[in-house]
Amino acid sequence: MANTEIHYFRFHKDGPVQSIQPSVIPYYDLTVVLEGALEYRINNRKLTVRAGDAVLMPPGSKRERFFGEGRATYASYNFRTEEELLLPLLVESGVGQEIRMMIYACDEIDRDHGEYARAAFSDLLSAILNALLSAVTRSGFSTLTERILDYIRENYRRPLTLKSIADAMAYSVQHCDQVFKKDVGVSVVRYLIDYRVARVKEFLIENVLSLKEIAERTGFGESNYLSRQFRRRTGYTPLRFRKAFNR
Repeated sequence: MANTEIHYFRFHKDGPVQSIQPSVIPYYDLTVVLEGALEYRINNRKLTVRAGDAVLMPPGSKRERFFGEGRATYASYNFRTEEELLLPLLVESGVGQEIRMMIYACDEIDRDHGEYARAAFSDLLSAILNALLSAVTRSGFSTLTERILDYIRENYRRPLTLKSIADAMAYSVQHCDQVFKKDVGVSVVRYLIDYRVARVKEFLIENVLSLKEIAERTGFGESNYLSRQFRRRTGYTPLRFRKAFNR
């Protein structure tokens, strides 16, 4: 996901739900609910967005949100993009720990209005949209792809190769990579590296471990290799990324 132009971001933490009067929006509105629930009327359809859900309203939607007596934590993004977003209006139970971490990262850099903040917001929003798309499409994955995904998420800290993953699946290297790429859109190795980079971001935001320790805990092995892959995927060095999120 690229070319996202963000106009507004708000992280509403553990407070009463604020109402929004009926209006037609000229932009995309992505709202992700972490705790509580929100009640909407969108294009005359009543919708309840619960914790772990996300709602994506495209430009031209007539949106209304109702005041709630309960408390809720949610993040809202208003943005424009030239790309087609293949997401439904409501993504149920699609908000995992990775998306939560990215939302908290957006909140951390909300104070910084410089060039890096704009670029970081765009990158994080794109990553959130891609994660939601993955949650929606994963239900249609083959059994082999599901097994590979689970294996990577359970074993990414260890040294892994395409061959070692294929051996664990009891299929050939070629078959595993072909089936996985058809379902996910990228190769097994590309997904593995991207997954490790996402874990690196979490450690950098926590700002506790050294780069050497992070490399060991995310399967990169050594910090120089981690730094090369991180910069190739994000455009930033790990140290610059850490500094931006821990001012």
